[in-house]
Amino acid sequence: MRFFCYFNRFLHDHPTSTKLLLLSSLSSGGLVAYAEGKKSVSPQEITQKKRVVVLGTGWAGTSFLKDLDISTYDVQVVSPRNYFAFTPLLPSVTCGTVEARSIVEPVRNIIKKRNGEIKFWEAECLKIDPVKKSVVCRSNIDENLAGNNEFSLEYDYLVIAIGAKVNTFNTPGVMEHCHFLKEVEDAQRIRRAVIDCFEKAVLPGLTEEERRTNLHFVIVGGGPTGVEFAAELHDFVHEDLVNVYPSVKDLVRITVIQSGDHILNT
Repeated sequence: MRFFCYFNRFLHDHPTSTKLLLLSSLSSGGLVAYAEGKKSVSPQEITQKKRVVVLGTGWAGTSFLKDLDISTYDVQVVSPRNYFAFTPLLPSVTCGTVEARSIVEPVRNIIKKRNGEIKFWEAECLKIDPVKKSVVCRSNIDENLAGNNEFSLEYDYLVIAIGAKVNTFNTPGVMEHCHFLKEVEDAQRIRRAVIDCFEKAVLPGLTEEERRTNLHFVIVGGGPTGVEFAAELHDFVHEDLVNVYPSVKDLVRITVIQSGDHILNT
């Protein structure tokens, strides 16, 4: 009896004490359990997390996410692509040396490693309102699916990590006639285009000059990407395609165009 009187006094004297669970054996062989609730916390005492919106899932965006202390922030990521691509290997993807799936990591896998505390929306940002601190986004998923494609997100901090556009250096004809190599889809598109050139070159009725024109591959830019792609293309042509299209193996030409008098900035 004195046991219960003691804890009654304890509750009266300490109404907001830390949660306590007591399990005691009685003389009759039974058990009695006693639990005391934790002190209730008022909404004012709860510190609301700052809202962070990240635009982009490239190098900058994913590096930021991996280093961010998400226990103190409410993080949302918006990007039209739901994966991170290891872009240095894009030239290898164009020629099949490396499979596309080998250089990508789904964004949701990255989120999963952070215990799912990061939200991801596959969409593109249409408008930023710095006054209201909000962004208007639109999903790039099939519009035939049910639901509204546009939505808005509010933020306390906005991280813009969408990358840069490909620089043509005002080279005439590049925008109209070239394939850019920036995304995984670009690499796959270039691979198909190269094979199409060979298929067209072996068609009957073409002159030798037309075949040579179709098999002349021009690369604009003598930087790391351009030079590496030229090397990959050379190996792809002379180690693989010439065995499939032997009749035109001597007509292939690869040209690298560089604005300076040297390549690779050396």
